[in-house]
Amino acid sequence: MMRKLCVLGLLWWSAMDASAFYIKVHGLVTEYFSGDGMKDVQVRLVKDSVDRETVITNAKGEYEMYLERGYDYLIWFHRGDLVTKHVHIDARQVPLFPDVPFYDMDVQMTMFAWIEGFDFSTFEVPVGRAEYKHSVRNLNWDIDYTERLRPEIARVMIRYERAIAEQTRKASIAGTTARKRNRRKRVYF
Repeated sequence: MMRKLCVLGLLWWSAMDASAFYIKVHGLVTEYFSGDGMKDVQVRLVKDSVDRETVITNAKGEYEMYLERGYDYLIWFHRGDLVTKHVHIDARQVPLFPDVPFYDMDVQMTMFAWIEGFDFSTFEVPVGRAEYKHSVRNLNWDIDYTERLRPEIARVMIRYERAIAEQTRKASIAGTTARKRNRRKRVYF
């Protein structure tokens, strides 16, 4: 009898676990200039200010992770040679019994190389924020936040592109073998 109760309890628990609500976060991490997928980027999940999980992008730049309702999340994108960026997902207001079995969030992230001495402080704040909206009964991205941030990011990226072009120009000059000729100034009498 006890054995039957244990088996029934285990079946009930696994059925409850299989039907549990979750939030699937997945996407592609790409390189800024080429748009190619970037491998070996760390995608770190911070749940209520505690590191929970880190996944590494595959050769195509893809990643996938699962979140639970009722928590506040930061998802960080990092690789040693790239500028670190993050998004904020607030799932604290997701109801105990949502209308659907899961939410699907496709988070695409564009990364670019770190330049020593360049001001990347704009990326210290999340580049995107999402939270549960009762009016639409779903997790939604805060478009107003993104639109307020967009002009500053555009200015930084223009300066970044100029800095990359200057680095490339200096590297091409340094790599040449031609000598600079000294020209004598002609003086006509």
